[in-house]
Amino acid sequence: MELLDALQQIAQQSASALSPAELVIGTVTAADPLEISVDTAMDTLRAPVLYLTAAVVEKKIPILRHTHRISGLGHSHAAPEGGTSTDLTGTYETSEALEDIACTEFGKPLLVKDGSILLNRGLEAGDKVLLLQVMHGQRFVILSRIFESGEASA
Repeated sequence: MELLDALQQIAQQSASALSPAELVIGTVTAADPLEISVDTAMDTLRAPVLYLTAAVVEKKIPILRHTHRISGLGHSHAAPEGGTSTDLTGTYETSEALEDIACTEFGKPLLVKDGSILLNRGLEAGDKVLLLQVMHGQRFVILSRIFESGEASA
């Protein structure tokens, strides 16, 4: 029986060694420089072995403020005693700006920060992330932030 157990163990180790990738869940412990904890028995993952995808990189759209200039307006009235024909002279600026843009995600308004709508924030300490472990654990691709059930829709 010892030989059979040893052969089974070798077969299991060979199969796991051939596995090119594995999904793991980690927690961001620091954002700058980026560090992620995967397992208490494993060292913290640091920036040189981490690859970020577009899903975890900050994306924002600037809010463009603009005004319009209106000039050369005419204004007149007709009356039985005579008419008026006084032009409005000068240039007039509108004061309306595009400030009330309503962008939402999961029913919540997106954050407006530094004059931009934040479509996707960067990673922050405490974020849970889904990682693809590749090259037998030598590299990790951060696929996405993950949410607990109901967390994103609350």
